[in-house]
Amino acid sequence: MKETSCQEYAVIKAQIKELKIREEKLKVEIVKDLIASGEETVDLPVGRFTVARLKTWDYTPKVKELEEAFKAQKASEQSTGDATYTEKASLRFSEVKF
Repeated sequence: MKETSCQEYAVIKAQIKELKIREEKLKVEIVKDLIASGEETVDLPVGRFTVARLKTWDYTPKVKELEEAFKAQKASEQSTGDATYTEKASLRFSEVKF
């Protein structure tokens, strides 16, 4: 195994993590600014920025009961072997904490 590839991977993962944090902070700031200005959309040379309205649903206890029953049935089928699965190779990386 090439150690340099692993080192490069670790550096890129750290950069992506930092960029995602910066991206989320900017996104919150831009949405606040758009709402405060009364604008839903602004067109700039780099692209269009729009406040998107996302729905979050709250369900009745009946639906929550059905969801729990569904999860229990899935777990039951997994434990009895009635459910099947496939495996694929993937990479798990645990960065060193300083």
